[in-house]
Amino acid sequence: MTNLYFETSAVNYLLDNIFSHPQHSSIKTKELQISNQRKWFISAITLWEIFLTQNEHRRFELFDFSRCLFYDYLIPSPEEIIINFIKSGCPKIEKRYNLKSTSLFSSEWTKACRDLSYAFQPDREQLKERTKYIRIIADSLQATTPTLLSKSLHDLNNTDTKLTNAFLKHIFLEISKRYGDKLNDDLVKFITVTLKVTLILLCYGIGLDQPTIESFWNSIGKLKPLERLEYTLRNFPNIFYRGPITNISKMILIQATKFGRGFYFDSLHSSYITYSDLYITNDQHFINFKNTHEKDPNMFKLIDVKTMNFYNK
Repeated sequence: MTNLYFETSAVNYLLDNIFSHPQHSSIKTKELQISNQRKWFISAITLWEIFLTQNEHRRFELFDFSRCLFYDYLIPSPEEIIINFIKSGCPKIEKRYNLKSTSLFSSEWTKACRDLSYAFQPDREQLKERTKYIRIIADSLQATTPTLLSKSLHDLNNTDTKLTNAFLKHIFLEISKRYGDKLNDDLVKFITVTLKVTLILLCYGIGLDQPTIESFWNSIGKLKPLERLEYTLRNFPNIFYRGPITNISKMILIQATKFGRGFYFDSLHSSYITYSDLYITNDQHFINFKNTHEKDPNMFKLIDVKTMNFYNK
């Protein structure tokens, strides 16, 4: 099977520019892709962004179009991918596995794909409140130097007295040891952002799929977020050097000069670049990501949807 991932901007492009033409049928295209052993994936992030669409007609149009075109199973959430990466031992080359989410929106999505009379949407107000909270926390990622870590992370839990510059400096220095005398300003920023993403997403569970994170930590023991960070450093330190969290961090740094409202969602999408055979986008940030990291072989997977030929296939 060939796995193609379409992030949200590509979904919008397909609806407006390709499948608006009468010669194209989303349902027939889906049948053709499956028969050719190709899975066109979207994720819970894509659905989350669709559900945030303010215009009700557009929101349902995107949802209905997506379930007619894309695979009946969602690709695993970034949290599921991170946990699987950890359980696999944070390898340099991760073994290929069946990409099938069992978390956020997954069962509802499969049902909606197979029964077009069924539609679902989370509570809009709860979704907006959760998104607002995530974005407030994600704003702290703009602090890309260790000296700015303490205050921004302190906002996550202002009753946690262990959250001090000394503690964070210790963690930062332990991560930095791997780089030795290669440490420079760019690496300092990368280590800092990777540390913060690990804290926010893996230790605090501030993302779209917190149950997956909490289930993982519950299997280990009752640890507070900062204790989780120390445990991570001791038991799976390679999470700071390679894998999905580092991809998320690199995407954040690409956008560091101008953060938009969707920068954190873009960064979460970037975790799928490694796990897809082709990654389809209509977002210039991802094209910049590809150009900036052109030596990374995974970047060859990243395709601008506008360059794809849908008419002669």
